[in-house]
Amino acid sequence: MKNNPYSKIFLKVFGITAACGLALAFLVFLGAVLGFFGNMEALDIDSIISNSSSQIVYIDSSGNERPLTTLSAEQNRIWVDFEDIPQDMKDAFVSIEDERFYSHSGFDMKRTAKAFLVFVKNKLTGGETTFGGSTITQQLVKNLTQKTERTAARKIQEISRSVNLEKQLSKDKILELYLNSIYLSQGCNGVQAASHKFFGKPVSELSLAECASIAGITQYPTLYDPLINPENNKKKQELVLGKMLELGYITQEEHDEAMGQELVFAEFDESTLVTGTIHSYFVDQIAYDVLEGLEELGYTENIAKKMLYSGGLKIVATIDPNVQKAMEKVFENTENFPNSTGSDPAQSAMVVMDPYTGQVKGMVGGVGKKAGNLVLNRATQALRQPGSSIKPISVYAPAIERDIINAADIYDDKAISYGGWTPRNYDHKYSGEVSIRTAVRKSLNTIPVQVLDKMGANVSYNFLTQKLGITSLVKSETGSDGKVYSDIGLSQLALGGLTHGVSVIEMTAAYSPFVNRGIFTKPYCFTSVTDSKGNVLLSNKPAQTIAISEQTAYIMSRLLSEVVSYGTGGGAQLASGMYTAGKTGTTSDSHDRWFVGYTPHYVGGVWYGYDNPRPMTHSGNPCIKAWKMVMDEINSGKTKTTPAVPKGVKSASYCAETGLLAGENCGENATSFWFTSDNIPKEVCKSKHLPEGEEAPDSKTDETDDSGETGADETEAPENSGAETPPPAEEVEEISVPAA
Repeated sequence: MKNNPYSKIFLKVFGITAACGLALAFLVFLGAVLGFFGNMEALDIDSIISNSSSQIVYIDSSGNERPLTTLSAEQNRIWVDFEDIPQDMKDAFVSIEDERFYSHSGFDMKRTAKAFLVFVKNKLTGGETTFGGSTITQQLVKNLTQKTERTAARKIQEISRSVNLEKQLSKDKILELYLNSIYLSQGCNGVQAASHKFFGKPVSELSLAECASIAGITQYPTLYDPLINPENNKKKQELVLGKMLELGYITQEEHDEAMGQELVFAEFDESTLVTGTIHSYFVDQIAYDVLEGLEELGYTENIAKKMLYSGGLKIVATIDPNVQKAMEKVFENTENFPNSTGSDPAQSAMVVMDPYTGQVKGMVGGVGKKAGNLVLNRATQALRQPGSSIKPISVYAPAIERDIINAADIYDDKAISYGGWTPRNYDHKYSGEVSIRTAVRKSLNTIPVQVLDKMGANVSYNFLTQKLGITSLVKSETGSDGKVYSDIGLSQLALGGLTHGVSVIEMTAAYSPFVNRGIFTKPYCFTSVTDSKGNVLLSNKPAQTIAISEQTAYIMSRLLSEVVSYGTGGGAQLASGMYTAGKTGTTSDSHDRWFVGYTPHYVGGVWYGYDNPRPMTHSGNPCIKAWKMVMDEINSGKTKTTPAVPKGVKSASYCAETGLLAGENCGENATSFWFTSDNIPKEVCKSKHLPEGEEAPDSKTDETDDSGETGADETEAPENSGAETPPPAEEVEEISVPAA
């Protein structure tokens, strides 16, 4: 064995391989130390460290860029500048996290070598291979890049990036960024947020003992959380104070005094921080959307806020200031909304968007004068039950699209039980046999339930979520009460009794296909965000989906125009006579009221109710009035057009009593409406209709209701809503009726 040539060859090959491996590892490590790998070009360092205000602009009707407003550093409640951070806070973090912070160049050779040896040992023995030893600079890199995987490759890249970062920024700037981005439990990012959460005051007012308490939260935030584990936090605080004493940052007297100070916890009232310009709800929404976009790029919440408010960004908004001004004029006047004053006022919200591009043109999130920035925006952040306003998008449109119904189809408006639940109409009465056209106009509840039962709730759910951008619906969800909730059901989808509800902006956008030839476009509030050098950070372009055919969109639009002409939305007609269509909504418990409607130029949705849902005692629908006031102004002077009849849609004369093609005996029962060429009544009415004034023996109105449950009620239609009126002759292209 001693002279075995194979053993010698093996040892030689093994030695050479090991030496090459060590040499390669050394070269890789040396490259990291010298900053050869993983530079910081992927991050916008200039915007992060900038102290320039960000600008919001818009594009006017001539295509020119105009200033809208400025976002300044004073509006960032959480970011704290380096000079406003107590020296004790800086020293506490350096002492416990990185005692050689001021002397290393991004990584600590001593700590890194020790961590590497432990890593290798655990790798060989099968132990946990956590590669620690991070400096403050490395932790900042991790926060900026959001790269947290525990691998040697990631660690080497992190070291290299830290070296590069130290070449770009001063130690003070690195420490400032670190102290504003570190996670400190309870949803707090940065020392200012933690100071507000735990001690109820700005970080600049913290004592040494309080600074050490916050610094002690690092490494294991929940374990050392002062509110969750006060004993653990106290022990860690004392460790921090001891380290500060050891390193000479504090005297023995200061140490002892801080050790003896009782920590008193309190939460800060951030409403006291409102200063400077109060922006519109639209600008608030831009702030929310840009922050979300920056965080999706990998920036932490606090770094994203720093960039937004003082990163010198330019944001191009989709707003039309004239639309926004018209909306604010209506919504700031509490006289336009009943019960909208006092300690628990009724509220309302509205969104107006361009149905063709998806660009939001105006937004208000509350009634009365806006009192602060980043307050609750009910147009986007509140989910409310849509009631009957959901029927066109959840039932009628997908059912017409699938040829399950047409406007002339007759359904029996009567009490039908579905597993013990019986939907009823707003007046608790039933009308007998009615057409789909009448059911839409009068907002009957029993008919859409029957149609949905025939079509299938899953079809409706998929249509709303996949074609119309409704994101708040749930397939199955266990509530806090232990019950399982789902929005896939008849009452939920036909009458709007959803688990969580839907937002005003999503309801508004869901109606846009009726205007735009069946095309849904996702709404957005800005087109681009660029940094101070003109580099694009974020951009929005129309994200479109073909939701329904152009033919279905036209038929639905004509049905909804009758809702406004002589149905439940009768008060929404514009003074100019502009083509208008839409749908009302009122929930059965009278908690929520809606109107979503459109003209050829805009689609707008309005909600009205209380923040804490409760029944409304007044009659009428304030949403219709508010919608009309806004739309009258913003449509003034615009071209009056009506939807063009698309290819494949024609008008046919049918019998309003039977739903069949009108026969020679239909007389005054004959009317006309639009149908797709392959979904018109297939037979000719041969009934011998009774003379006017006579009533068939079995046509008595059923006024019984044995349900004990309700669907979505609706404000009562005007008296003339029962008639079925044919469209103007010049817009009718007749389908020939087969001979009887």
